[in-house]
Amino acid sequence: MKRILRKVASLCVAAAMVAAFGVTALATDLPTAGTVGDNNPAEPLETTLVIQKELKVYNPSAAEVYGPGITYSYAIAGSTAGRQITDADGVKALTKAGPDGATITSSVAWPNDVKIPASADGESNLKPITISFGSVTFPGAGVYRYAITETCSGKAAAGVIGDDTTAVRYLDVYVRDPKTGETGYQIYGYVLFVNDDDIDGSSAATNNLADVKKTQGFVEISSGSGTPTVSADSYYTYNVEVSKTLVNDAANDSNPFPFKLTFTKPTGVTGDFNLIADTDPLAMDTTVNTTIIPGNSVTYVGIPCGTTVGISEQNNVTAKIYYVTTTGAETNLDNFLLNPDAFTDAVTVSTTAGAKGEDKTVAFTNTYVLISPTGVALAILPFVILLTFGVGFLVAGTAKRKEDEA
Repeated sequence: MKRILRKVASLCVAAAMVAAFGVTALATDLPTAGTVGDNNPAEPLETTLVIQKELKVYNPSAAEVYGPGITYSYAIAGSTAGRQITDADGVKALTKAGPDGATITSSVAWPNDVKIPASADGESNLKPITISFGSVTFPGAGVYRYAITETCSGKAAAGVIGDDTTAVRYLDVYVRDPKTGETGYQIYGYVLFVNDDDIDGSSAATNNLADVKKTQGFVEISSGSGTPTVSADSYYTYNVEVSKTLVNDAANDSNPFPFKLTFTKPTGVTGDFNLIADTDPLAMDTTVNTTIIPGNSVTYVGIPCGTTVGISEQNNVTAKIYYVTTTGAETNLDNFLLNPDAFTDAVTVSTTAGAKGEDKTVAFTNTYVLISPTGVALAILPFVILLTFGVGFLVAGTAKRKEDEA
């Protein structure tokens, strides 16, 4: 029993230590939902705060894709004074404009030469934005409001879907008097909102935290029913696979048939982006040339939704003619006659811009049919007819002569 009690006591001590570490870690985060600020923290908070920028990246196969090549810029400045703050105990205060001296990460980016994770329902890609109040001299205790402005003028050009090119978040910084024996006013709370409104944290609130949309940064905010009240910027991509099959021509089973793919960007997208073919990166271009050996395929990953892909095949086999049939395209070929050194008519695939896409698979089947000697038969047909009649007359004449002799 003593051994058991010692073990239980050890577990309790360990749990207490873990809990203490948890409190310390949470101290630099934004306060949890439903609270306006901690009026009596054990220690003042750090003067550095980290918020997040979110880009949701979509791909039907959850493949890694290259970033859209987009940059967001940030600035922070003192904001609205005179907003009324009411805490859970009914204590009221008015905001003051934040003093100068706060600094913020100037920009974050998702370049188009770095791979990022994606998923069918949107993978959250986060970038940290660091705000420092270390150089701010607060004139007294109170709640100081700052405006954090995000600017991005290249969303449409990069194929990124977002509500605005400029967005703002409002940060309230809670400052208290120094404790006995300490100097300088101390930060004891951070709260970030989408809306620049009064805030009522009491139980009977009409303009409560849900109305002002408390947030961890420039990220998606859910209403609780799964429907976002604030959406994150989104980047939608899809994949295209092109396969090749050869019928009745074992002699060319290893022949690399040339293919040409033409990528037409969606309306409004002017910037370049990268896509992945197998493991090789390809820059977005007007035309991409590749080859496919029968029985194999090539896949292009991370194509922005809304892009139309035209696909055509070339017959590079001397003196052989194939009939080409395709499946998976928007308008398929059916026994298209492909002569030597010629390209097929292009078939196309596409998805809707700014929405979840579906992977596309386009299959090319080349059938080699040996041509019968129709031309030769027509050329000798008159002689065959004359010869047939001649032989017939000869046989008939011979039979008649034998009959007369008998």
